Amino acid sequence: MLAILEARGLDVPTEVRERVLASADIDELDRWVRRAAVVSDTRELLVTAGS
Repeated sequence: MLAILEARGLDVPTEVRERVLASADIDELDRWVRRAAVVSDTRELLVTAGS
């Protein structure tokens, strides 16, 4: 998903990159991949439904 974000020309801040690389939760990673295609700011990737 980092490659998707970068291919779209979006900046990937260190905190987002580290969080993505540290995740081993398949459901979370799947959610992030789907969001990577539509977010306009990479920080939106990590927003949860309750936030």
